[in-house]
This record gives sequence, C-alpha cells and structure tokens, in this order.
Amino acid sequence: MIQPQQRQGSSRDYVYDIVRKDILSLKLQPGTMISEKEIGDKLDVSRTPTREAFIKLAEEDLIVIYPQKGSFISLIDIEQVEEARFVRETMEVAVLKIACETFTERDVAEMEALVAEQRIYSGHNNIEKMHDLDELFHETIFNKCNKQRTWSVIQQMLAHYKRFRNLLLAVYFDWETIIAQHTRIVDSIRARNPLMAEQELRQHVKSRFEKAELLEKYPNYFKKSDASSSVTLL
Repeated sequence: MIQPQQRQGSSRDYVYDIVRKDILSLKLQPGTMISEKEIGDKLDVSRTPTREAFIKLAEEDLIVIYPQKGSFISLIDIEQVEEARFVRETMEVAVLKIACETFTERDVAEMEALVAEQRIYSGHNNIEKMHDLDELFHETIFNKCNKQRTWSVIQQMLAHYKRFRNLLLAVYFDWETIIAQHTRIVDSIRARNPLMAEQELRQHVKSRFEKAELLEKYPNYFKKSDASSSVTLL
C-alpha cells in the first residue's frame, strides 16, 4: 500500500510516481476506491498537487474520477492489453534484428549479466525484483539499439498490459521458463542470427494463457469485454 518515499521532482510527480507504481504492481487493486485526501495525508502533500497527480493518472486510464462519488482504480481492459502486446511484439522483433547486426561482445556480456541476476532473484522468490529485471532486460535491448524513444512511446500504451502481466506472473507463470527464453534470445544475438532471434522472441511471446481462467479467479479486476478467450504474454 501507499508508503512515503524519498522525494524527487515536484510534489505532483512524487504522488503520481508512487500511486502509479502501486497501481501497476496491483498493490492498489482494480476497482477499489482511492481517496485524494488519504493519499495526500500519507505522503504529506497538499491537496492541489495530489489532485493534479490524480488527473494525470486519470488521463492514463489508471484512475476513474466520478464527480460527487470519488476516485477508483480502473478495471483492466483486455482490449487495451492485447493492442499493447501487439505493438510491443512488433517493435521488439524489429529492434532485435538491429541488435543482431550491431551488438558488441560487451553488449552481449551485459545482457548475460542481466539474465544471471534474474536467476539469483528467482531463487529468492523476489517477485517485485523479478518484474523489474524482466522489464530491464527488454528495455536494455531497445536502449543499446538507440531506440529509447521507441521504448518510451510503447510504455505509454502499457498500463493495462503491465497490470495483466503482473497478475499473471504472480499467480501462474514459471520464472525459470522466462529466464531460459531470455538466455536463448541473448544466444541468438551473439550468433548474429536475426531469424533465430525473431523465432525465440515469438516463442517467448507465444506463451499463452486462457483469459477465462484469470477472469474467473479475479472477475472484479476486469472491464467487461467481448474479446477472445486468450491473450498473449510478453
């Protein structure tokens, strides 16, 4: 739940960053009420910047503000999850081809170090740290290919996707499988084999989950949708 942290930036950004992180990690569960006053009091921030942070979160569809009723954590929208997954997969396949052409041995060694760190934390069952390292693995590929802005654009679409992924990984997913897939992606880059890299990434993405089971277990977390009964996870 919301806890004060070391302040960086403006008061609005301070509130925004903390609340957003807790929403994405599902510490703040979809559909629950969230009070501007309580958040402001806990973080020792005045009403105006807290309100501005809530408005910014509402613009990202992470909070829904109902006049005269209050604010609520938005439900996960499966259609947004699937669209974000499609964009990320498409762009990462393209970036991996660049990685196969441009990565140096030092770049590959840094990727291997990230995978090694994932193995360490998976053994400690540190789920939050594993989420961060999984994200860092993919972000590093984009950064080393000078596609930081592409990564930033993708991130703007991923709010619902990340919540779905974090729920899925916490409940069902096998981190050892993810680490093995990351290892094969790095091996493909070292071999400068873009076809193998694409195949490994698509296999990584192809890990499928029947949405109906997750919806049945957490029905109050999801926006009602007529989308298909499965989504693809990256």
